[in-house]
Amino acid sequence: MDKAISYGILAYNSINIGDEIQSIAASRFVPNVDEFVYREQISDFVPKSGNITKCILNAWWMWRPEKFPPSKYIDPLLTSLYIKPAIRKKFLTGEVRKFFLEHGPVGCRDVGTYEWLKRENIPAYFSGCLTLTLQRNYKIPRQDYILCVDVPDECIQYIKTKTSRPVYSISRMLSPYYSSAQRLRLAKIILRLYHDAALVVSPRLHVILPSLAMETPVLRLIANEEICGEISRYSGYETFLNSVDITKSIDDLGNYDFDNPADNPHNHLEVRKNLIKKCSDFTGFDNPESLIDENINPIIELLQLNEYSNKQIKRIAFWLSPWKLFRIFLRRLFCVDRFAIKDSDFKL
Repeated sequence: MDKAISYGILAYNSINIGDEIQSIAASRFVPNVDEFVYREQISDFVPKSGNITKCILNAWWMWRPEKFPPSKYIDPLLTSLYIKPAIRKKFLTGEVRKFFLEHGPVGCRDVGTYEWLKRENIPAYFSGCLTLTLQRNYKIPRQDYILCVDVPDECIQYIKTKTSRPVYSISRMLSPYYSSAQRLRLAKIILRLYHDAALVVSPRLHVILPSLAMETPVLRLIANEEICGEISRYSGYETFLNSVDITKSIDDLGNYDFDNPADNPHNHLEVRKNLIKKCSDFTGFDNPESLIDENINPIIELLQLNEYSNKQIKRIAFWLSPWKLFRIFLRRLFCVDRFAIKDSDFKL
């Protein structure tokens, strides 16, 4: 008799809240979250229940390629994968190739990953990013502010001269001492801020695509890799968003009407529809409700999240302790870094 099935979502110890936004998107397609599957330890995963765990592997792969493929306890859906170019040669071992052939075709988040796997004779297709399946909550009215996320300060100041709206600035980077539950809570707060904005301006993929999915007007800033990160991650999305190229000059922002943002293109809708079908067929579940909660106040939630409990203080002390940091440094020398640290590693 087959064992019962559990459901998991990916978990992280990165400093990028965009990772958790990926997991929130995946949670739409699971009836319950039974397991957190740590990306950087996925080959070692053993479920608490002992059950085979269904998990959508939509993620940026990865800091520790030696920890792929996933353990035998994971029943994977290979969709919305991005494989970091710097690791591709050592990533595609014989074992990984076998895994892709057994569980493929591989849905790729970007055209570059798709073309690389195709050259390697791995069945693959461009799936797009799973955050494109996020849903707007029509019970929540749009607010009258512009939200800049990871936007250079000179651009923010320029935008303020071009609009009568309040312009707020945040980052998608976060401190490493949040627990997995706190990280997910923060990601939901950040998504609510994207959701409610009159306009979101950002060069970051994990900002512009969720905002597009939630029908918030979006302006993508095209810039260099120092601002955008790996440019290859954006391949496939060229026609999905309104954009301004600030590579040469921020003065090009002057051609955009910030008080009357342009409607988003609809070129992502077919990709979105295919992702929803693929994921709901895999798990047998699709939550019809938006994951954006109208019953929270994001500002109050942020304040509450940063009220330091004894556990939180111990986490902060962990990361500030010179001895702990020295031990982490030594671990990194042997290819073990902070992304390998799980909640259970903190002795609270």
